[in-house]
Amino acid sequence: MNTKYMPDYGLQTWAYHLSMSYPFDLDYLSPDDRRYNIYVATLIPKLNIDEDSVQFFENYIRFDVIVGTGEHTSRETLDISIFSDDIPEFDHRKFEFEYEQPRKAMVFTGWEKGPVELNLLHIYREDSKYYLDTEIVYIGQAFGENGERLPAEELMSDPTLQKVEANILRDYPEKDLALLLFEFKSQLLEEIDSQDEDLLKLQEITKNPPLQLNNQILDATEAALINYFKPEYNKQFNDDFPRVEDHGLHYRSITVQVHPDIMGLKLFSKEKTYLSNERIVSPLLQLNS
Repeated sequence: MNTKYMPDYGLQTWAYHLSMSYPFDLDYLSPDDRRYNIYVATLIPKLNIDEDSVQFFENYIRFDVIVGTGEHTSRETLDISIFSDDIPEFDHRKFEFEYEQPRKAMVFTGWEKGPVELNLLHIYREDSKYYLDTEIVYIGQAFGENGERLPAEELMSDPTLQKVEANILRDYPEKDLALLLFEFKSQLLEEIDSQDEDLLKLQEITKNPPLQLNNQILDATEAALINYFKPEYNKQFNDDFPRVEDHGLHYRSITVQVHPDIMGLKLFSKEKTYLSNERIVSPLLQLNS
C-alpha cells in the first residue's frame, strides 16, 4: 500500500506493553529485552515499608506502606499473597529477609532455587486500592547512537536520562524517580467524514491492518506525547518542542493512546492531566473542504 499521501486515513499508535520500575531495578527485566521504544521519566511519591508493621501469616504477608513524606504522608495496609499463588512450594516464614534500597524491597535468601524478591513498587501498583500519582517530567526514546533498541537496563547510561536523574535529586528530594517503559504499536484508521450509518458500520467492520512501526512513526508519536504533556525537563533541555508535522507523515492525523489505568497510574504533568483512555490527537493535514 502506498502510504506517502493518505488524506483519508489517520495514524493511530498505542502503548501495547507497559512496564514501570525504579532506575536501579531495571535488571528485573530480561537482559535482551528490547521491546521498549519510548521511555517516560516520572516523579512518584516515596514508598517505604513500615518495618514495625510486618506480619507473617501462613498464606500472606501484611505490612503498612508509607506513601509520601512530611505533611503529605499517608499509609495503607497491604496483604500480599503472591508467594502462595506464584511459587506455592516457597514458605516465606522459613527464610530470613533483608531490605534493599531502604525499605523498597524485601529479599528472602536461603531458598534452594535462589533469592525471592518482593518489590514494593510492583506490589503497590497491583494491590493498592488507590491510583499512584505519576508526574511526567521527561519523555525520550530508548535507542542507542546507532539506532538500535536498548535493553531496558542500559537506559541509565543515556546521558540525558542521567541529567534528568541528577536534576530530580536536586529539585525534588521528597519524590522518587520511576521509569515508564512503553512499547508502541501502530495501525491505520480510516476517517470517513460522512455520518451515514452504513458507512460507519463498514468502517468498524473493515479494520485496517497494523503498520510496521518505523522511526518516522515513532518520532511522530514521541512528538505528540511531548507536545501534549510539555514535560518539565523536555522544556529545560530543548529550546523548541518537536513538531509532529515535521516528520513527513502524510495522514490526516495521528492519535496516541497510553492506557495508564491498566497499571493503576494517574498520569499528569504540570501542564496536563491525562484522562483514562484519552486520545491524544495531532492534526497533520489541513484538508480543503
